[in-house]
Amino acid sequence: MGKLRIRILALIICFSVVFCISNAQDINALSCAESGSPQEELERNTGAVYGEVKQIKVDLKQEGFTGTKEKFRYILVEAERSWNTEVDSQLMIATNYTWGFDFKESNKYLIYFSEANGELSSSPCSSTIEMNNINQATELFGEGYPPKQQVNLEHKMWFVFEQDIDMYIVGIVVLAAIFILFMIVRKKKGKV
Repeated sequence: MGKLRIRILALIICFSVVFCISNAQDINALSCAESGSPQEELERNTGAVYGEVKQIKVDLKQEGFTGTKEKFRYILVEAERSWNTEVDSQLMIATNYTWGFDFKESNKYLIYFSEANGELSSSPCSSTIEMNNINQATELFGEGYPPKQQVNLEHKMWFVFEQDIDMYIVGIVVLAAIFILFMIVRKKKGKV
């Protein structure tokens, strides 16, 4: 009985050490250069869009199963006008949860965005501007482009989750394995 206790204690310590090491968090520092004029900001980014923020959701992203967890805020924007590049009538833009601009639903903004790996993002260092009137934006950049096509991206916002669902998946798999094991043992006892 003493050896069993030592083995169980050793397993608990091993799992605890692995859990603590695998959940280490990276620390990021933010250093922004001065953004300059609105035209210089537009040249540094893929484009800019003026529109109303329809929805805001936070998503937890993780590299692999035990990688670093980082929260991103996704905003659904109803675009009225864009500059440097044509966009659809709605777009999802990712911003950093910790450092990103504090967007409010139903407010209108001029948002500078970049595109990488098929995802649009707004840097915490970009000069996002809250604007009530599109005339302010057209005075800065000219007429720009109207939306190229009407789209509805609200369904994509359904798949944005703030909670870490990995542990739920692991729990379901463990419960399913226990249930299957229980059924196999029960079936073998019934044959004997």
